Amino acid sequence: MLLDALYTNGSFYTQDIRRPRAHKVGVHCGRIISLDDDLPASLFRDVFDLGGAAVVPGFNDAHCHLSYVGQALVQADLRPAACGTMDELLAAVDRACLAAPEGAWVQGAGYDQNHLGNQHPTAEQVDAVSHGHPVWLMHNSRHMGVANTAAFERAGYPGRRNVTAPDGGAAPADADGRAVGLLQETARALVMDAIPGPGVEEVAEMVGAGSAALLELGVTSITEPGLGAPQHIGHSLSDIAGYQAARDAGKLGVRATVMPYLTTLHGLGDADHEGQSGTLAVARMGLDLGMRSGFGDEWLRLGPAKILSDGSLIGRSAFMCCDYQHEAAEPEGNRGLLQFPAQELRRRVIGAHRAGWQVATHAIGDAALDVVLDIFEEAQKLYPRPDARHRVEHVNVAGDDQIKRLASLGLIPVPQGRFISELGDGAARALGPERTRLAYRVKSLLDAGIEIPASTDAPVVSGDPLLNIHDLVNRRTSSGADFGPEERISVAQAVRAYTVGSAHAVHEDHYKGSLAPGMLADFVALSEDIYDVPADALRDVRVVATVVGGQLVHGNLQG
Repeated sequence: MLLDALYTNGSFYTQDIRRPRAHKVGVHCGRIISLDDDLPASLFRDVFDLGGAAVVPGFNDAHCHLSYVGQALVQADLRPAACGTMDELLAAVDRACLAAPEGAWVQGAGYDQNHLGNQHPTAEQVDAVSHGHPVWLMHNSRHMGVANTAAFERAGYPGRRNVTAPDGGAAPADADGRAVGLLQETARALVMDAIPGPGVEEVAEMVGAGSAALLELGVTSITEPGLGAPQHIGHSLSDIAGYQAARDAGKLGVRATVMPYLTTLHGLGDADHEGQSGTLAVARMGLDLGMRSGFGDEWLRLGPAKILSDGSLIGRSAFMCCDYQHEAAEPEGNRGLLQFPAQELRRRVIGAHRAGWQVATHAIGDAALDVVLDIFEEAQKLYPRPDARHRVEHVNVAGDDQIKRLASLGLIPVPQGRFISELGDGAARALGPERTRLAYRVKSLLDAGIEIPASTDAPVVSGDPLLNIHDLVNRRTSSGADFGPEERISVAQAVRAYTVGSAHAVHEDHYKGSLAPGMLADFVALSEDIYDVPADALRDVRVVATVVGGQLVHGNLQG
């Protein structure tokens, strides 16, 4: 019997300290079984020539909304790269509405007010190009959006009146008391709940389309945060069924670790009560039959439970210890807001921790980070768990003491380097020059001894790992301004984050993230050696081949 495949003539950067470089990799049944001349070529059925290409383990995006990447492919593209002005954005909405079936909802995604003169579209502006359709336009942060009048009416608010935001949200109104169109944070649900959610097969199609797009970029694994809670992040209560359907149909091309949103967890039979020390004992929170993080296999498994603590930095809804920098179009004295009251957040996070879940809490603002750090510290004091690897998603603004505390508590911050380029100018305006130095502090996290993952939050920004690495190394905004240059990291550190770090962040580093015998045979070949090219040229490097489980899934290789 012959073994599956041998990939030769490559410059493999294995991320394994025992054998950091190799030129050949042998594969059988989806796993690496040999490096270099451990086994002769005659034992392999297929031999592929990599043509001398630099090869790294498959990129693993630790925070990627894969299903939304797929969905964005069929929605109006409102990203700044496609719509640089308000007129261009409205023209894109006009085209989408003209093409839509009569009466159907029209959705667009990706706009950023920082590229539109610091103005969000208004309901009236969208009405003028909607041709009678209800329209919902999602901000690129996915923490807010704009609805037109027909959308408000479908949601039960004729004339955009009597629109009251729930706790943790905002629905600005004009002088006549009519909603202006913008719905922030939890207020999004006022309109989004009226939009028909996708069914299982539709989610499967999104997952398939997103997989195909990411494989071309060399992404072989992702973690999708926040499924199953359409009022917050997910599509429907059947989101994970959609992933299973995609896998059954052969459409799930990347390995997926999925995070159910924390509100989908429920009590597991006990109740809050006063413990022996007088401290409130928190009831366990879980999914049906007590399922928790780690259930599944190497293709599809449950990861952490995800919850939002605050909002968006560029949307100025992240919870800050200081006021946002004031601008003419913004209210004075704004420090953002928490998505949940602190005690409710505590109950849910500690309840999930007690039930054995890994927990991933979104915290962008420094005030939100303090709240989250306090909760995780209390969780471990009440119910100690070794190597829980709880995560804090984003950590966009953090002081020195907060970074030290992240490290001391064993928490894993999950940063997004690409935010620097695509969102950095808006972040700098929101924070002001003094506090901008506290933003996106990746090197400081590494210097604190933390094993960090790499991620993009796609489709909030591009899911291209090489662009992400470029920004981690160069730290310049889209306008060309330096953004915290003291926080630049090396290519080697960025690649490790994208491979070993991202696997570590979900307890998968024992079989993923490095190229060694017994590990998954997931790797990508590059057009140039990213360890050798000038820093400014990193964004020009391309993926020429993607291999998942030993199978070539993108590109062409000589065999």
